[in-house]
Amino acid sequence: MKVYLDIAIAGEQIGRIVCELYNDKAPKAVENFHRLCVGSGSVGGIHLTYKRSCFHRVIRNFMIQGGDLVFGKEDNLDSDKVGLGGCSIYATEEEIKDDTKELQCHGLFEDENVGEFDEPFLLAMANTGSPNTNSSQFFITTYPSPHLTGKHSIFGRVIHGKSVVRTIEYGKVDKEGTPENLVVIEDCGDWDETMSIPLYNASNSTIGGDIYEEYPDDDTHFDSEDFAAAYNASNIIKDSGSALFKIKDYQNSYYKYMKALKYVNTYIPEQDVDEKHCLLFIELKKKLYLNICLALFNLKDYDESMKYGHYLLELDSVDDKDKAKAYYRIGNSLFAKKRYDEALKNYRLCRDHNPDDNVIGQKIEKTEDILEKEKERTKKNISKFFR
Repeated sequence: MKVYLDIAIAGEQIGRIVCELYNDKAPKAVENFHRLCVGSGSVGGIHLTYKRSCFHRVIRNFMIQGGDLVFGKEDNLDSDKVGLGGCSIYATEEEIKDDTKELQCHGLFEDENVGEFDEPFLLAMANTGSPNTNSSQFFITTYPSPHLTGKHSIFGRVIHGKSVVRTIEYGKVDKEGTPENLVVIEDCGDWDETMSIPLYNASNSTIGGDIYEEYPDDDTHFDSEDFAAAYNASNIIKDSGSALFKIKDYQNSYYKYMKALKYVNTYIPEQDVDEKHCLLFIELKKKLYLNICLALFNLKDYDESMKYGHYLLELDSVDDKDKAKAYYRIGNSLFAKKRYDEALKNYRLCRDHNPDDNVIGQKIEKTEDILEKEKERTKKNISKFFR
């Protein structure tokens, strides 16, 4: 059995988390979670669904927690009490009527499969701190957490959308672990293999053979100590971005290049550890900086585009051809922003590093012509004041 959670942060869609549920190991927890995902009516005025509920507690390198159906719904969020409530499908109207208790956790049910928390992305029930006090709150681990072993029911795991979990995890929180921006389950329900896995802040396209997780630490396709395998994966991701660029999908192309850069920065070895692969990764980083610069230019994000052009120029041992590309692309962004003087300077620097390129000569002529016309207009405007 599989279910999905569609996540939005501060009103912006992020993507879909898909969870596989362990029906054989934790049947009561699975039945509860599944019915709260698909929606199962109301009890005592509490709508039994995770839809429009929030992730209210996030601790980096530990877990993300949500599912408070009493105080944690978007439309009646109680920031002072969220985390103190919950309501399972096993709750009765009689117990819900008793609102004198500080902890408004209804329909408590027993623990199941209190196993080992030896890996990230496990789905487990949150409780009130005592055994057999599960209701609707749940959490997803983001790091092995052995101190939880034997204390919480593990009833599933995340199989898709791990980068969405990481996006929640890496968001800003206050000192209590409360997200600064509202993290909402916009929709939820049953999921099967015929359905999509939407992602809005990264690309999960497999074009070009990219089968790797968005975050390198989450990937299990190769040995993280194998620099050759890591370099190959980084190249495949980069090539996936280039394939998307060719079909003018600039946004997803940009996401792929940024993903490849994460892999490069994670796996690049020190030169005294593996000189060959250190140098290969550095060359790949140069290509990525130039590609990101170009993708951002096509997305009309000119300031960010220039930033990556400058990143390339700040590296050691950049050859003339790559320097020329960087100056040219920086010049194009400046030209698009109508900063023609600065654009001309960069075009001329491009020509210095690649004097045989006819295209740059044409760009220089065009920019000089615009500047000359601007100068003439300025002269005419000034002369009007002396008539």
